[in-house]
Amino acid sequence: MKINWKIIAVHLLFWVLYIVIWGVRDMAYAPTFLDTLDSNLIGSGFYAIGVYVNLYVLVPHLLMKRRKWSYVAAVVPLVLIIAVATAQAFHYYYKSVHLGTSNFFGSVQGVANTGGDFLVVYGLATCLYFINEWYIKERRVRELETTNLQSELDLLKSQVNPHFLFNALNSVHVLIRKDPKKAQKTLEKFSELLSHQIYEVKKETVPLTEEIDNLNNFIEIQKLRQDDHVKIDWKTKGNLNGLHIAPMLFLNFVENAFKHASSNSDKVDIQIGVSVEGSLLEFICLNSINGRQVNGERPGVGMANARRRLEILYPETHQLEVGNTENQFAVKLTLNLED
Repeated sequence: MKINWKIIAVHLLFWVLYIVIWGVRDMAYAPTFLDTLDSNLIGSGFYAIGVYVNLYVLVPHLLMKRRKWSYVAAVVPLVLIIAVATAQAFHYYYKSVHLGTSNFFGSVQGVANTGGDFLVVYGLATCLYFINEWYIKERRVRELETTNLQSELDLLKSQVNPHFLFNALNSVHVLIRKDPKKAQKTLEKFSELLSHQIYEVKKETVPLTEEIDNLNNFIEIQKLRQDDHVKIDWKTKGNLNGLHIAPMLFLNFVENAFKHASSNSDKVDIQIGVSVEGSLLEFICLNSINGRQVNGERPGVGMANARRRLEILYPETHQLEVGNTENQFAVKLTLNLED
C-alpha cells in the first residue's frame, strides 16, 4: 500500500497546532510555554485515539451509512472513555508535579475538563474531515462535468460508430430475406441499443437490469454478425434488481473483446459474466488471443476512457484488473454499488 505522506504531514500539522494553541492557553497556569508541553503531549495522545476512532471507524461505518442514532450511541461512550482515561493519566502524572492539580483531575470536575477539551478537538477534526470530503467531492463533480461531454462523444463514437452501424444493418438486410422474424427481433434489439446509448448515457445512473439488457442487445447483434467466428459464453448470476449503476461501464470492455475477434483469423472464445452478491458486483470479460495480438496491439482509447470514468465515478469502491497471457486477454471489474 502506498503511503500518502501529504496526508500524514497535514495530520501532524494539526496536532502540532493543537499543542501550540493549548500551550499558549495553559500559560495562564504555567510559568513558561515549555512547562505546558508534557501535559499537552499526554492529552493529544489520548485525544488522537478518540479522533481517529471517530474518523476512520464511526463516521464511515455509521454516520456515512445514515445510521445516525447508532453513531450518537457510539460517540457518547467514546467521549466518556477518552475523558476518563485522559483525566486519570493527568491524575497520576501530576502526583509528582503538583498535588492540587492531581486531585483536580481525579475528580468529576477534572473528567468534565478533559471531556470538554476532547469535544473541542473532536468537533474541529470532524468539521475539517467533512470540509475535505466536500472539497474532494466538488472537485470530482467539476472534473466529471468538464469531461462529461467528451466522454459522451467518445462513448457514442466508440460504440455507435458508422462501421458498426453499417455491419449491423447489413446483417439485418441479409436476414430479411432468409428469416424475416429474426430480422424483426434483431431490429428491435438494435433500436433498444441505440435508444439506451443516446438517451440513457446522459443520466448519472440507470437500473442495473437496464444496463444488462443493453449489454445483452449488443452481444446478440455481435453474435448475428460474427456467429461463425466467435463462441460466446454470456451469463448473469445473482439478484440484479434494486441496484443502479453508471451507464455503459461494461460496453467498452465487451466491444474490445469483439474487436479482437474481428482482427483474428482463428475462431475466438469470448466469456462475459456479471455476478451480484448483495451490493457487490463482479464483471468479467475474457477473450482468446494469439501472440501477434499480444505483442502488436495497444490498449484503445475506449479502454482508457472506461478506466478514467471508473476513477471519477467510483473512486474508492471499484477494483479493475486488466491483463493478458499468451492466449487470453482478461478484464475483471469489482464494484460496490451500495448507495
